Amino acid sequence: MTDIRFLGEDDFLSAMENENKSWFEENAKEGFLESFDGTRLRYYIFSPESPRANIVIVHGMAEFIGKYREYIWYLYLAGYRVFFMEQRGHGYSEGKCPEPDVIYINSYETYVKDLDHFIETVVKPQSTDLPIMMIAHSMGGCIGTLYLEEHPGVIKGAVLSSPMMKMKGADYPPVVVSLIGVYAFLTGKLKKLAPNQKHFDPGVTVTNSSAVSAPRFEYQLSQRKADVHYQTCGASFGWAVASMKASRKAVQNAGVLSIPITVMTAGRDHLIDPAGYEAFKTNCPGAVFHDYEASRHEIFNSDETTRVQYFTDVLNTLDNYLNDAE
Repeated sequence: MTDIRFLGEDDFLSAMENENKSWFEENAKEGFLESFDGTRLRYYIFSPESPRANIVIVHGMAEFIGKYREYIWYLYLAGYRVFFMEQRGHGYSEGKCPEPDVIYINSYETYVKDLDHFIETVVKPQSTDLPIMMIAHSMGGCIGTLYLEEHPGVIKGAVLSSPMMKMKGADYPPVVVSLIGVYAFLTGKLKKLAPNQKHFDPGVTVTNSSAVSAPRFEYQLSQRKADVHYQTCGASFGWAVASMKASRKAVQNAGVLSIPITVMTAGRDHLIDPAGYEAFKTNCPGAVFHDYEASRHEIFNSDETTRVQYFTDVLNTLDNYLNDAE
């Protein structure tokens, strides 16, 4: 693994506002692509001078490019060309609800088609025939898993970070999930906030968040406060129903996965039910699991000790994938 200085708690904000900002402005190549149905999706490419391989990042619910600037920086310094697309309904990509901080999707197949379109039209043409690997977090972990199951042979190895294999509080039989969807459709609530979901609150604190690192939480919140495009926050009825269906499908079909899969799990995750991981492990016995006991859902925004171990593990895993691919 390349010798990289991981930012701590005290130097994070200064580094992000100085070195990282300069790096981002000099190296971020951004663009828009029209997806399979004409929806415009924003993407970014970060390419070092002599890349070793390509990484596609699939982000989670309510996330955007600003949440991954530290992460992408480390990957870039380690010699990886990084591709990042803001999912439809997120960031500057189209597909927002009438209430722009509410997240809706009709089916995860739409997310998967977007990802496939991104990989086929942007990633592959600019990959310079180097291996393509994937890092996928939370909702993105579910999307990424579905993509891998449906499109074998494209990705050489994947890191799934707190992947949404089963949401907590969502242990409903399939028929009940379908009935919830019918109810939301008949009552006009598909794009309305689901129970226990909230609109964007600029006064939110790190205490009840998915992060442990206060500087990182505040850095990302400041971007959200400053730009309405980054204020996606609450899940709609439609998103919740689609997510329950998608996570069940991703786990059920995991047996078809034949590439190296590494799953990073958080010991204090309040969003993901570990039963989903156990089911995934049963169906995909070759998957390697790393647990970070002290972490909340966002392991890359955890405490310093956990964070350093996590990033070290990710980079070592990618190096191993690359060595195996050669």
